[in-house]
Amino acid sequence: MSLRWRLTLYYTGISAGLLLLGSLVLFLVLRATLRQTLDDSLREAVALAASQLDHDKPRASRTAELFLTRLPGATVLLVYSSQGVLIESYGVPPVRSAPVPGFRTVESTRIYGEILADGSVMQAMRSEVETSRSIGRAQRLLLLTLPLLLLLGLGAGYALADRALRPVDQVTRLAAQIAASGRHGQRVPESPGKDEMARLTRTFNAMLARLERSIEREKAFALAAAHELRTPLSLLQGRASLSLERPRTPEQYREALVEIARTAEDLAQVIEALLLLAHTQVPFEPEPVELDLLALEAQESLEGLAKERQVRLVLQLEPAPCQGHPLTLRTAIANLLANAIKYGPLGGRVWLRTRREGRLAVVEVADEGPGIPPEQLERLLQPFQRGAGTQGVRGAGLGLTLVMVIVEQHGGRLRLEPAPEGGLLARLELPETPTP
Repeated sequence: MSLRWRLTLYYTGISAGLLLLGSLVLFLVLRATLRQTLDDSLREAVALAASQLDHDKPRASRTAELFLTRLPGATVLLVYSSQGVLIESYGVPPVRSAPVPGFRTVESTRIYGEILADGSVMQAMRSEVETSRSIGRAQRLLLLTLPLLLLLGLGAGYALADRALRPVDQVTRLAAQIAASGRHGQRVPESPGKDEMARLTRTFNAMLARLERSIEREKAFALAAAHELRTPLSLLQGRASLSLERPRTPEQYREALVEIARTAEDLAQVIEALLLLAHTQVPFEPEPVELDLLALEAQESLEGLAKERQVRLVLQLEPAPCQGHPLTLRTAIANLLANAIKYGPLGGRVWLRTRREGRLAVVEVADEGPGIPPEQLERLLQPFQRGAGTQGVRGAGLGLTLVMVIVEQHGGRLRLEPAPEGGLLARLELPETPTP
């Protein structure tokens, strides 16, 4: 059974229950009201007759005519003495009943008795036939209209369910088309307003837009990665083929092997960076980390590179706790620090700072290098892109891309800007809890 029919039957069942309950309450209230009206008319007839007996003789013909014209409905009035003897009768009583006070029903006649001040008892009688007929007509009307109302409710419920689920059908059809054709540029017509369906269509379109950007970025990344991997592989193949064309001297073989080893090392660095980049796409369970301790570990791992470049590392580490993945965060800090060491001047200085700013944990790496023009900063965040003046430095051009992906995975951001020291300032801003 489709969701439309399930919703329709659900709505109809609730409507049927409410209609039955409402009809039952209405019927009971109507019946009680009609009977109360009959009792009130009998009480009114007794009160009217009692007021006339206080001022006139009820046996007079004028008084009899007055009673017959003023009594409500087809009411019969009987007057009994204090000994229970019938002394007056206005109308023909349909039944005989003992002169007792209060309401009661004999056969289909409603009777009300009341003791007067002189001890006599006055009874008012009226048939319940009209009241029963009115109740029966109301009952038949309810029994006839309830099925019609239920059918109307069934049709209206299906129409409402169909209209409510129409955006879901559009989303389903579009998802099926994208899955079949692979064209992810299509969008669902957004529902107007701010209800759940409007939010569904907007969210689905936003997801498609994000998916399209991711796919296009992955395509571009795959093309760039293939190009970057093809170059060192071509160098390896060409150097090996050249060395095997004819016999070489041991020094020539050694020179060729050194070049092959260097190229293989560059290729291994590219593959390692790609593996790290793929690892950042795996969900992780956040755990408490101290960025100042991770920065210290990254600094210790790069001591050899710093000595080779004669770079002095200036540490300004303050507590910076947050939630995240220790391995990837340490990799991000190490990449920024390695870039500052490699691309900064020989014998220069590199600053590594950590601190807490409000609800953010901050890591900053600054150098004394020539810096990067502002128009190139955005380009350097793309895979396999390197700045000017870095041709002599070995690298794959994936460091900043990897850092950006790690920071985004933790719900933070990477900022590149001119450093007060004259070079480039790379700033990591991480929230207390990752919100990817």
